[in-house]
Amino acid sequence: MNLNRFFNTHNLLRNLQTFSHRYNVCKMNLKKFNCERFFFHTNKLSIFIAFILIIVFLTGCRSTDKLNSNEYNSPGDAQLNTSSDDTSTGPDDVSIGEDMDHSDSGSSESSEVIASTHTFINPEGSTIETRINPPVGYKRIPSSSGEFAHFTRNMLLKEDGSKVLLYNGNEKANQGNHVAVFQLSLSDRDMQQCADSIIRVYAEYYWSLGEYDKIAFHLTNGFLMEYTKWREGNRLKVEGNNVSWSKTASYDDSYENFLKYINMVFAYAGTLSLTAESSKIQLEDLRPGDMFLEGGSPGHCLLIVDIAEDISGERCFLLAQGYMPAQDFHVLKNPLHPEDPWYYVSEIEFPLSSPSWVFDEGSLVRWGDFPINLANEKLTFSQNNDDASLPAMSYIKDEPISYENQVTLLAVGDNLIHIEVVESGKKDDGSYNFDHLYDNVIEEISAADIAVINQETILGGSDFPYSGYPAFNSPTEIGDSIVKAGFDVVLHATNHTLDKKLAGVLNTFSFWKQYPEIKILGINETKEKQEEIDIIEKNNIKIAMLNYTYGLNGYKMPSDMPYLVNMLDYDRMETDIKRAKELADFVIVFPHWGTEYVYKPVKAQQDLAKFYFENGVDLVIGSHPHVLEPIEWMKSDNHEMLIYYSLGNFMSYQKEAPRMLGGMADVTIVKNENNTYISDAGITPIVTHYEHGPSDYNYGIYKLVDYTPELASKHGVSDLAKDGPMNYHEIYGLAEEVLGQWFIH
Repeated sequence: MNLNRFFNTHNLLRNLQTFSHRYNVCKMNLKKFNCERFFFHTNKLSIFIAFILIIVFLTGCRSTDKLNSNEYNSPGDAQLNTSSDDTSTGPDDVSIGEDMDHSDSGSSESSEVIASTHTFINPEGSTIETRINPPVGYKRIPSSSGEFAHFTRNMLLKEDGSKVLLYNGNEKANQGNHVAVFQLSLSDRDMQQCADSIIRVYAEYYWSLGEYDKIAFHLTNGFLMEYTKWREGNRLKVEGNNVSWSKTASYDDSYENFLKYINMVFAYAGTLSLTAESSKIQLEDLRPGDMFLEGGSPGHCLLIVDIAEDISGERCFLLAQGYMPAQDFHVLKNPLHPEDPWYYVSEIEFPLSSPSWVFDEGSLVRWGDFPINLANEKLTFSQNNDDASLPAMSYIKDEPISYENQVTLLAVGDNLIHIEVVESGKKDDGSYNFDHLYDNVIEEISAADIAVINQETILGGSDFPYSGYPAFNSPTEIGDSIVKAGFDVVLHATNHTLDKKLAGVLNTFSFWKQYPEIKILGINETKEKQEEIDIIEKNNIKIAMLNYTYGLNGYKMPSDMPYLVNMLDYDRMETDIKRAKELADFVIVFPHWGTEYVYKPVKAQQDLAKFYFENGVDLVIGSHPHVLEPIEWMKSDNHEMLIYYSLGNFMSYQKEAPRMLGGMADVTIVKNENNTYISDAGITPIVTHYEHGPSDYNYGIYKLVDYTPELASKHGVSDLAKDGPMNYHEIYGLAEEVLGQWFIH
């Protein structure tokens, strides 16, 4: 056979395939590339055919000077030749060698048959190598035992057609985006999410080689967590954001103990720490084990688990991911051509769309392992990274983050004290205690440097009858339990502030004077107090906090005390924000805004958010809708602002199941020489639970990850709801729908 003729035939087939891929790219980007007019508004078919033939002719006549360039360097930069892994690429693969001595007259027909009958999936295969065939004319790049590509190619897969399962055994909602599912175990907790899955694969790779000293990952705060120390019996000692080793167990080198180590890494590492451990690379330098990575909260990453190459050096690769909530690690389809899962380097354009995420240019990175003799105790962000490969909310840092200039903030939604909540705290002797309301989340609250709660109802105390909707009055013992739970800041500017008129607010002032360490926002005893900017200084960071409400349910402030409650007045807020920026490093606004029971921000919220952004606010955490609303960033070239539109209810006796879902915002604020910024942020979905029967209603606040269908079946809201009973799966789905990519526990 004339080898050059075969190359030209191969190139013809490949270019037809590439043309098809790029045609699909055009269809997905009609507005950007204006391809629609060309392909669909042209009646001259001959022009279209000629266009294809010109491409095929030019590429088919390409010089073959790259035919001997099929070299690949392993992660250790050792040059490879051939191995058993590169000799078999499936029943439909094209081989080049002595046994291809066919006549010239039959070569075109054979190539056409190959193109028309090629299948990418071999259902009988149990690994990537045996399940997923390379494209026509491509071979897997060489890889020997001990290399990462050899490891991923031989990871076992579940049976063909298997569904992606969540950590709790439920099926993932969208089952149309994967071609294979790995047999990689999951714990029964929502731990092994996107970055965690890739960390798991890296760790399993080194475990398989016995290179235990390379199993080491930095946590988000910079602490290096080494498996070898864990194996020796050391365990993490966590005090707030301070982490250290403490030997509390005996030596254990079992695989079960290794998995315990991995799960602990999952709890404290993520895309941010993985980003800081990685360096940006170019597509032409691609290797198995590289990632598309967007660090953040949330962020996401995809692992390159295999690479194939054609005779001219063109490459394609397979992508795999875990996702949120924790789920099976799986090989993705390519949205451009779902029947062909390979991603071709020649067709990559940024932003790159995968089935679950969009990655910007600069997101392709290579993880650097950390042998024990090279590792530092604190992570220094690599100078090889730049703004394209680090998360958008994170500035480049030349030094490790120290605990002296970092603050963790937790905020919760509406503490809405209905009369049933009051009754749940009444004791036999007539006294009240409400500690039981917050017991389940007291550890999370007390662990934060600053914890904030929106006290929806006024603490008028026993001078008035205790009451619920519509004009609330709550026992002051609610305030006692808030303090005991660990809250540092209480928001009082709500639409219920004047439910008991001026006397109720004055009683609230009197109560809080016994807790001078608690910062009370939104209400003012004097005009001078209103003009003060409330600032909390913690760990060398000054944080200004402002609280306003949209209204007072028709009540009017006393004519001689127009300063009593902070209102959403644009002039007032602009003045306050300007002064806050002069006095503090970081500015937070807590607006009581929006429309009740609406899951998206309304125009008034969006307009206010834009106003806050334009005036330089750093963080907005809203309340009042009594349901969860989305989280989003506003960004410009020189400023970023994070918005939690609504955290929903923290505690209530509302009477529809969706109102039982709320969230705890988690934000880490960091200060360096040049900036104060959000380095990490997220949300923990929570469920307010109550039952009918026992005197205390079995009240409790559960993290959604800890809530169960059994508890949901006992929820008292099912006896009251007009829109249907409490359903665990519906609540879970609602959290996922509202929070989207922020749905992380």
